[in-house]
Amino acid sequence: MRPTEIAQAWFDMCRAGDERRFAELATDDFVCHGPGGTGDRATFIDWLHWYPTAFADQRPSLEDVISDGDRVVARYVVRSTYRGGYLDLPARGQHVEETGIIIYRLDGGRVAETWFEGNDLEVAQQLGGRVQTQPDDRLG
Repeated sequence: MRPTEIAQAWFDMCRAGDERRFAELATDDFVCHGPGGTGDRATFIDWLHWYPTAFADQRPSLEDVISDGDRVVARYVVRSTYRGGYLDLPARGQHVEETGIIIYRLDGGRVAETWFEGNDLEVAQQLGGRVQTQPDDRLG
């Protein structure tokens, strides 16, 4: 598959929560990196089952896809409807716009590793979440 096809297939798989498609796209030793840390296939599959239930009616748009060697980078926007389960924020059918960048490392035409950076804070704010800071005793 060409780089754009890999990125599109990945987003289609995430939107559907398609574990079988994940098995086709990812290597057996797949590793994912993101704001929550580093995980393996099982970690990603747990997320894959959760994501389309929390954020339904997904409409992903690949804004840029860039490749070099064994790396593919995708900048994206996903518009969806929030159904609950994210940071204990209540669901009221809110429309959400998520943006981010995913870097894929390929091995033999399959995804061996991903690095994800998204606008999680903005998503939480779109859902009514607020940032609360803790007082820093060192400042005062």
